[in-house]
Amino acid sequence: MTAVSIQAIALAVRATIEQALARYHLPDTEAAVRLLLMIAAHESGAFIYVRQKGGPALGLFQMEPPTYQFCIDYLTRSGRFKTMPLGYGPQRLVTDSVLAAGMARVYLYSKPEPLPDADDLAGLASYAKRHWNSELGAATEADYLDAYLAVYGPA
Repeated sequence: MTAVSIQAIALAVRATIEQALARYHLPDTEAAVRLLLMIAAHESGAFIYVRQKGGPALGLFQMEPPTYQFCIDYLTRSGRFKTMPLGYGPQRLVTDSVLAAGMARVYLYSKPEPLPDADDLAGLASYAKRHWNSELGAATEADYLDAYLAVYGPA
């Protein structure tokens, strides 16, 4: 049996994110892709977990059910991104990484603050802390940045 490197998994996650952005016609800047990669690398423990240990978060991005419902409500209320499927429950995030990436992008898109530049990894880590993890969450900016650098290296 051949082991799969973390870099190979990371490339597959990038392809999944790009597929989600294309399939659902979501904003697909390099900054958005790198931010989603950073979040997935940290939240999933370097792409290991799709269910939070001891908590409710689901999928590579560890989205919690209330956040998923916020995205559904945002999509319904705003009428944006009509190709996003609305008929699934949050458990689908565990088995459908394309949907998980799409919902993560929708959530980040709903934030009024623009994304930092794609090459500003520290800025993206700060954005992830503020808008994904929140000030109340356990993760730090350094956690996001370190997770990204461990699998993708510097920009």
